[in-house]
Amino acid sequence: MEALALLRSVCDVLDSLGVAACVLDDQDRTLTWNRSFLRFFPEHGGQIYSGEPYEANLQRFFATRAPVAEPARLAQQVRDAVARHRAQHRAFAFDHHGRRLRVGSLPLRGVGRIRIWTEQAVPVLAGPVDPTRAEMALFDHLPDAVMVTTPDGLIAWVNETFVFAYGLPDRGAAVGQTFEALYAEIWSDKPDRHLYREGSAALVDRMRFVGAPFELPLPMDRWVRIVGQPGPEGRGIYAHVDITELKRNERRLTEAEQRARNSEAALQHKSRLLEAMLDRMEQGVMMVNAEHVVEICNPRAIELLDLPPALMASRPRFEEVLDYQWSTDEFRDTPEELKAFVRAGGILSVPQVYDRVRPDGRVIEVRSVPLEGGGVLRTYTDVSDRRRREDSIRQLAQRDGLTDLLNRASFRDRLGAVLPVAADQGFALHFIDLDHFKPVNDRHGHVVGDRVLAALADRLRALARDADIVARLGGDEFAVLQMGVRRADQALGLAHRIATLLAEPLAVDGITVRVGASVGVALAPEAGNELETLIQHADAAMYAAKAAGRGAVRIHGVPEAPAAAGQA
Repeated sequence: MEALALLRSVCDVLDSLGVAACVLDDQDRTLTWNRSFLRFFPEHGGQIYSGEPYEANLQRFFATRAPVAEPARLAQQVRDAVARHRAQHRAFAFDHHGRRLRVGSLPLRGVGRIRIWTEQAVPVLAGPVDPTRAEMALFDHLPDAVMVTTPDGLIAWVNETFVFAYGLPDRGAAVGQTFEALYAEIWSDKPDRHLYREGSAALVDRMRFVGAPFELPLPMDRWVRIVGQPGPEGRGIYAHVDITELKRNERRLTEAEQRARNSEAALQHKSRLLEAMLDRMEQGVMMVNAEHVVEICNPRAIELLDLPPALMASRPRFEEVLDYQWSTDEFRDTPEELKAFVRAGGILSVPQVYDRVRPDGRVIEVRSVPLEGGGVLRTYTDVSDRRRREDSIRQLAQRDGLTDLLNRASFRDRLGAVLPVAADQGFALHFIDLDHFKPVNDRHGHVVGDRVLAALADRLRALARDADIVARLGGDEFAVLQMGVRRADQALGLAHRIATLLAEPLAVDGITVRVGASVGVALAPEAGNELETLIQHADAAMYAAKAAGRGAVRIHGVPEAPAAAGQA
């Protein structure tokens, strides 16, 4: 009894450190556990008891992770886990309920064994590299909040910045629900319900249009700008950028301008305050009155737009400012529809927000707010860093995390984009499946296997021309889109070079391995002018090459193509 009391005290100490613990006797029956154990594994709440066999505990654990698993498979998982528990000497990591947990198992002389779980803030990429998990680890280092959703709109993952931005206890508080539900939850006990109603109305509409930026109010007078991008396999990837300071500055400017209109004395006083604030603002500010005269242009706006200080000090008409910008080719990188708007005067009677690329490469966000009685208040913000972060998010969504080649979803998009020109230019779709790769994994482990895949990807990248497109479709499958090909012998030449190059020995970590490749080819438009048809024909040709003895090449519609040199 004294030993059990001591073990319970140890578990309580570990609980105060956020460490979960469960003690089992020498027959693997439960003796004691702490609150963190139930926090990490809520499926045991109200069900675990002293003397319960460890097998029963594991059955609940695996049943929660795979509710529809077959009984035989569940029983095998339990047996394997018990054996691993009894023989465990090294900690390992796994994901459960949105947490990344690391578990260790230590023998206790005269008692049995204690299992200890700790939560990891950043996923540890142990064993085979999961490209999605690698991408998530990169997102965790971004300064902006990031949210990933499933194809049906449920939150699948958020980074640590998101947890902090929305005042959540942990990632698990967001996972599994819609963002609309999470947004309602963070507002549930806040007094400014009118802000929630405005934000909720905009949210329901805007979440249906991935890619269109929109803004939301948050409690405690905070604001975020949300930019969504479609990710692989139907996921959505959303960046949540804090724009609280920008919104507060806009509100201060609007309030200052309104108060200035109330009385001449207030106007003089507020003008001095406004001038001091404008001189120190990070945003450029320009105010154009109803007669299109530029009444205010702060130093930051002059700097961001490279405007002549003497011109702006003369209170020019807005048209004169535009004439100067046209003369310096300011709008050379501006889309044609935006140029047409500028030529028409560049001022609307409704709020407007757009990003414009300057000749020096900086991206400027231009935000216009109409003024009562005419005119407009315009702010200019350098969002180059934010744009780069958004571009980085888009790149991560399009690339394979292990090889940095295009992923399956992005490759399908590229293939669909070139189909309309197939009749004029022609191209060949090569599907590549590695031969003898599984024995490399089985014999040397997944770490070596992953490095082999990355090295073979480099070989394919070096073999392709600048106009060609190389992708990893998943596992040990690759694809090459060979552009400007109209004859079977041209496609056959590249296919043989691929099979020959991938069959050459490869040294990884002092180990020499050798794999091969079977290549199936579909020529467009002869093999089809629709996406799915072309993919099916290339895939069928690849399986025909596989059936021919591996290391072979087959072209759809061509009875037989010789095997690559050096392959059986």
